[in-house]
Amino acid sequence: GHATTLIQINDKVFIPDPLFTKTVGMLMRRSIEAGLDPSTLSRIDYTLISHIHLDHFSYGSLDMLPKNGKLLVPLGALRYTPDFEFREIRELTPWDALEEDGVRITAVPVQHFSGRYGFDTPWTRDLGYTGYVIECSGVTVFFGGDTGYHPELFKEIGRRFSVDVAILPIAPIEPRDFMARNHIDPKEAIQVFEDLGATRLLPIHHRSLNQGFDPTPMFPVELLRKVADERGIKDKLIVLEIGEQRVIIDSVSQPSRP
Repeated sequence: GHATTLIQINDKVFIPDPLFTKTVGMLMRRSIEAGLDPSTLSRIDYTLISHIHLDHFSYGSLDMLPKNGKLLVPLGALRYTPDFEFREIRELTPWDALEEDGVRITAVPVQHFSGRYGFDTPWTRDLGYTGYVIECSGVTVFFGGDTGYHPELFKEIGRRFSVDVAILPIAPIEPRDFMARNHIDPKEAIQVFEDLGATRLLPIHHRSLNQGFDPTPMFPVELLRKVADERGIKDKLIVLEIGEQRVIIDSVSQPSRP
């Protein structure tokens, strides 16, 4: 739910922007229960934080996760990161990559804004947010976090990586004048998907929280399906129910063993 997805590629497990709490900042209440009980997880290899907003960098949710993996945060976010006792906490600058044990995770630039408490926004306006490209066992996944549309950023990511699955936000949409710079809508999500040259699109960031004035909770998904049908890429969509598990790529290369 929201931006939280659990990604498994062979024996590696990744979870970006974990959000399991019933409220965000003690003010915003979830519309739908979290689709995963974090107490059932015995291991997370990499926990990824796209930016430091309360609905993406949830201290309470991180506290619920196993700490036997690594926590990756964007440039400028380390000062906001408590000592959660993860095996390692690393701050990544744009285009910086962590590479180990057959996994490469690259922080890539997106268009959003930062700040966590309001008064700190000017200091971190150009820091504290990122997208990620995960490469493992011949599979490449792009996670967009929160982002507005930029005509060059996603094309550059597409030039540098061969993306199999693009995990992209599609809401909030309205009021569009206010949201446009920082949140792509379904039409723009499809444009990002095409700019990336990806082969599958998995929409996130809808239904779980009421963050705008969209007509209904399902409106962003309905619009995405309509636009995808008009663009002839409806078969590329992977629309999951909250908590649904699905095999997206059923054959990936196995890592070599000594």
